[in-house]
Amino acid sequence: MLEFIQRKYKRIANLICTLLIASPVLLYAQQEPQFSQYMFNRLSYNPGYAGSNGAICLTGFYRNQWMGMGLTDVYGEPSSASAGETMNMSFDMPVRFLHGGIGATIISDKIGFRDNIYAKIDYAFRIQFPTGNLAIGVEAQLFNSTLDKSQLIGADGITQNDQIGTSLDPVLGDMSEQSDFLFDLGAGIYYQIPGKLYIGLSTSKLLETSSDNLYWTNRRYYYILAGYEWALPAYPSLRLLPSALVKTDFVSKSAYQVDASLLMEWEHKIWGGMTYRVQDAMVLMGGVSFGDFKLGVSYDIPTSRISTQSFGSLEIFARFCFKIENPPKPPTIYRNTRRI
Repeated sequence: MLEFIQRKYKRIANLICTLLIASPVLLYAQQEPQFSQYMFNRLSYNPGYAGSNGAICLTGFYRNQWMGMGLTDVYGEPSSASAGETMNMSFDMPVRFLHGGIGATIISDKIGFRDNIYAKIDYAFRIQFPTGNLAIGVEAQLFNSTLDKSQLIGADGITQNDQIGTSLDPVLGDMSEQSDFLFDLGAGIYYQIPGKLYIGLSTSKLLETSSDNLYWTNRRYYYILAGYEWALPAYPSLRLLPSALVKTDFVSKSAYQVDASLLMEWEHKIWGGMTYRVQDAMVLMGGVSFGDFKLGVSYDIPTSRISTQSFGSLEIFARFCFKIENPPKPPTIYRNTRRI
């Protein structure tokens, strides 16, 4: 009996945790995928970034979030579901005849018993200025979410005979796997002085579409992304790279997130530093560059109450960029057949 009670409350705790993580109303941070190394993943936050590197770039991210926070199934047994696992694959490139750049991103975001897949296509129109350039970007977003309700049980689903019964919760009325597709739009502006600074303002989920099957509504979010590159005068081979990311919906006071980061880079080859995520985590990160290839890793040390359940989050990214150099056109020779 004691073992059953322990399993019962563990199942209820997992249900509460999963619904909190999945709900766009109760928890902001996880309706949109989270990345600690956001400064290397700007396309995910602002479509105006597409093509800004002047090269074709392929980028991949893997994030294992809330490690150590195991989930159980309805019978209290360990589940293969992850508390949080995210994979991101993207590419972007400049396109001269479009006066800007294009990009595409596919994200798989697994949170508890909910699997989310995002597909995004971006276009940025770029205006050149003497010292920098300004891009105006638009984004088409396709979102698919699947929730395996068979792994959940409501607080009223335990009968007096210690059996698992039917919950009266309308969300859990149909215990089959539920899935739905949603379409939405995003937009952003992005200004940069290459090798010196960048700043962007963007928004996602402009249409705020919703799904009746999943009891889900896309919420419109806004992002401010900025960074600066400063070479130390006494040691020009060293650069300080401060950056910041602000996420908010401008509706709920609790629905915001602020990341402030400082990296130090040597000879464009090795970097390291840390990020402070307000009321959530301290992040240690570092990486190396081999020519056009970058590899980075970060580790989140939780500072919130979730630290009692998880020992942190691990994130790895890799990027490869290459430029396509157009050969110069040979000079045109004009022959004058007239003799002087």
